[in-house]
Amino acid sequence: MIKLSIKWDYAMKTIIYLLNNKWWLVKISDISLNENISESLLRRVVADLEKASIISTIKWRNGWIELSHNLSNISVYDVLLAVWEELWISNCTKWISCSNQLNCQTTDLYSMIQKWFNGVLKLYTLDKIIK
Repeated sequence: MIKLSIKWDYAMKTIIYLLNNKWWLVKISDISLNENISESLLRRVVADLEKASIISTIKWRNGWIELSHNLSNISVYDVLLAVWEELWISNCTKWISCSNQLNCQTTDLYSMIQKWFNGVLKLYTLDKIIK
């Protein structure tokens, strides 16, 4: 089973909050309060999203943030990568050597599922989240 981390959940909640308030600069503390999420972890998530140019920040006392202006070029896959989410469905698709790789009956199947998973995440861009 693929399980996404709390960092990814916080990143997506932050992005959706910003999409719903796209005409305003938003404080990190407001997102934390309204979404009931840890402000300290949210600040780390925001730093990761800023490094990936998904959001931009204005470093005043209040920590204002806003979304990048080109949402059609940012995918859910990009968000996952920004917060260093594990994107592999199995060790086979993570390019880890396996002692049974030559005799394994599932390697091709897992590789196909991984390509499908990555493709779906790359197709779903931030401009499509809220319409």
